[in-house]
Amino acid sequence: MNRRTFLGVTLSFGLTGIARAQAKKTKPDRLSGVVRSVDAGAHTIEMHIRKNPNQVRKIMFDDSTKFTLGGKPAKASDAKEGYGIVALGKFEGINLKADQVALTMK
Repeated sequence: MNRRTFLGVTLSFGLTGIARAQAKKTKPDRLSGVVRSVDAGAHTIEMHIRKNPNQVRKIMFDDSTKFTLGGKPAKASDAKEGYGIVALGKFEGINLKADQVALTMK
């Protein structure tokens, strides 16, 4: 095998590996628990972890955040105290900037 063939094969495998690494999607961050309060003006939902009511987190949302209630489209104003909540997005410290929020009635 000459040097040119070796470099051609090596380069093509290297580029394939780079393309696969870039195509790999990262999972969104996730928070789940129970809605404690909703502040529509500040675009935040305060929630607590189911197993530890003292562990409170804030979920921040904006106009592009998609809400569902019982699997059907909803609005942020549909979130009520005591509803179950699962939010997907990106952590900013211990709080979550949500892209999707799923609510369930208890």
